[in-house]
Amino acid sequence: MQPFTTFWRILVLALSTAAFAAQEALAVPLIRDAEIEHTLRVYADPVFKAAGINASSVKLFIVQDNSLNAYVAGGQNMFIHTGLILAADTPDMLIGVMAHESGHIAGGHLAQGAERLKNAQLGTILTFVLGAAAGVASKKPEAAAAVLTGGQSSVARSFMAYSRANENAADQSALGTLDKLNMSAAGFMKMFELLQRNERQHPGSPDPYMLTHPLSAERIDHVRDHLEKSKIPEGQYPKYYDALHQRMLAKLYSFTQSPERTLQKYSLNDKSVAARMARAIAYYKMPDIDRAAREMDGLLTELPNDPFLHELKGQMLFENGRSREALNSYEKAVSLLPDSPLILADLARVEIDQNLPSLLRSATAHLEKSANLDNTNADTWRSLATAYGKADNVPMSYLALAEEASLEGDTENALRQANLAIGALKQGTPSYQRAQDIKSLAIQMKKEKDAQDSPF
Repeated sequence: MQPFTTFWRILVLALSTAAFAAQEALAVPLIRDAEIEHTLRVYADPVFKAAGINASSVKLFIVQDNSLNAYVAGGQNMFIHTGLILAADTPDMLIGVMAHESGHIAGGHLAQGAERLKNAQLGTILTFVLGAAAGVASKKPEAAAAVLTGGQSSVARSFMAYSRANENAADQSALGTLDKLNMSAAGFMKMFELLQRNERQHPGSPDPYMLTHPLSAERIDHVRDHLEKSKIPEGQYPKYYDALHQRMLAKLYSFTQSPERTLQKYSLNDKSVAARMARAIAYYKMPDIDRAAREMDGLLTELPNDPFLHELKGQMLFENGRSREALNSYEKAVSLLPDSPLILADLARVEIDQNLPSLLRSATAHLEKSANLDNTNADTWRSLATAYGKADNVPMSYLALAEEASLEGDTENALRQANLAIGALKQGTPSYQRAQDIKSLAIQMKKEKDAQDSPF
């Protein structure tokens, strides 16, 4: 267990800088998938709007982690664990969590929490100073220990109480948001019941004053009371969400589990689109690309205008060395969904793989559009650096590598690539200014890292 001082210092640094957003996103293993992100956006955007938040300002990240967790960090960035998504049997369970996290954003809890943490840090430092003074004055180490233990406990309890108050406020905000959307809070209660069952698997009697969240039983009672007073029928939410949800769960499960487990869960008797997608992914992972392609072709016969099915088939083909066929699949996907940054970037990678000048120009255009739509994907910047390099556009290749390094939190490389770009780009251009911005950010991040590494 880390000492309190280290714990507070790390959290203060993490929450006190906007530059941490990119590092936070890349400090955890992320999953990027166009269809899953699209489904989460379908759920989330109405929630953000109802909570009074500009939906376009909130970025969603999928964390590959089996725990039941979601959180906001680094500004308006929402992180959702795969374990939570897979545990949500119905869309309203996940929507309830999104509404709760939106309550944190709308309530400004992150910024307020950072200030509280700073105060907690100062309180802890003062405790250590007083403890040392007590030990010196009395020449008794146990006197210092008593001050330290009592002081740390007081500081911690104060912050935990503040955190629980914010959680209660976010729960209340979530219920109001769901009411505005005319959605039942039953799914929200189901999620708390799931959390409660998970708590029971880890027996013990934690000190309720040292918890950052209220007890699940208390939260269940709160939501149940709301449901009893609500006129919204239990389980009410847009029913077209169900098909989206089942596809999301099937895709996520089949990509994260072994083919054997996927085929056991999604047997041949299940003829749903979600199950057939899951089996196709299992075949591709075996690998049995011919069987996977046949399954995908059957789906595309029924759903010829589904961009995500074309994208999935393209991925399977490309990763099995059938690049030319994959190009056709990705081109069809982009024609159906021209503003998906992930599909645009994937198409560009396949175009680059063809080694044709005309496709290289097309790949560069697709990657630039992808980066404009979503500038948080380090892989897109890496591909763009490759495309610029192949076209002998070295200055822009430096800039793209600087963007990638900055997103990955590699301050040394970001600074180096930004300096190379500054030396090669024409002064006064937007690209030159962007390189300057990355350089400034890299210097700031380096200072913060040095401060974090410092013992004080």
